[in-house]
Amino acid sequence: MNITGSRITSFLSSPHHDIIGILLYGPDRGLVKERGKVLAKAYSLNVDDIFGPTVLTSDDLIMDPGKLDDEISALSMFGGTRVIRLRLDHERSGVAISKIIKKYDSNPKMAEARLIVEAGELTKRSVIRKTFEASARFGSIACYNLSTSDVVSLIKSRFDDLSINIGKNALQYWAPLIEGDLALINSEVEKMAVYMGYGEKKGRNITIEDIKKVAAGGQDITIPDVIMNTMSGNLLEADSFFYRGIKGKLNSAIILRGLQNYLVRLIQAKTHINNGESPESAISALRPPIFYMHKSTFLNHLKIWPLSTLHKALSQSLIVEQNLKTAGAPQEAIMGRLLIALSSYSKRRS
Repeated sequence: MNITGSRITSFLSSPHHDIIGILLYGPDRGLVKERGKVLAKAYSLNVDDIFGPTVLTSDDLIMDPGKLDDEISALSMFGGTRVIRLRLDHERSGVAISKIIKKYDSNPKMAEARLIVEAGELTKRSVIRKTFEASARFGSIACYNLSTSDVVSLIKSRFDDLSINIGKNALQYWAPLIEGDLALINSEVEKMAVYMGYGEKKGRNITIEDIKKVAAGGQDITIPDVIMNTMSGNLLEADSFFYRGIKGKLNSAIILRGLQNYLVRLIQAKTHINNGESPESAISALRPPIFYMHKSTFLNHLKIWPLSTLHKALSQSLIVEQNLKTAGAPQEAIMGRLLIALSSYSKRRS
């Protein structure tokens, strides 16, 4: 069973009693962990004490292949629902796990516990993912990275709850710096809340200057510094900002995600222009809106980059994304080559 869309929220808050286990997977490991915690609490009220969930890892199943089967079938010593949280870092036990899932899918009355599997990205060829999706008594939920607009809404909601104000310009500046992982977003919001005194002083507003002082990636080099110079053809500046950012708190995957989001926004605006709209009208239609300090640069990029080339650049960035996920890959070199290629193209067109 594949649980998607609006069904995810309702299921997490009140999981169906006939569902034995759920696979949570995707690139946002922070969201995977958060949803796992929510689901465990929904299954059992004692998730934080010593008789709470049984936690297993991929390596536990390598050392003891029968461990998962034993845990699912074991009776609870104190009544109630037992919860098993299996944290997968690899799929070397994928076939064995698949057989266990099929066993309890066919004989659900044998299951005495509820299973929550937490994993990273799994392709459609993943034997574990395919088994969960094909089962009637097990389900899967994909945990993808939040979009910039989702991050903006989440940040504002968290600060509204704390009676802390944050302006539109500050939101637009901050969201691209922390999007991509819910754990990072939660950590950064908490850090800013502490800095702002949890709203005890009324009337305080979070400004761009506050973000530059406190937020990860807000100091010195930011993701937009790298992206704007790359897309403008400023080769030396882009290269310098990239490696200075890497030496700081940025990493290649986060920069790549920011670049992909920017390319998508350029494609959206360029499509509107090709359909007869003015550049200003195309930009005003984008949500969230373009940060006001970047508007003139964005307009220039629309002039430099043809729509077909933007699509090619986005396709190449997806190949780079897969290469970055290869174990032992030289991430800085891979990302650096992409930035040089894009910057060189833009320089020729400028």
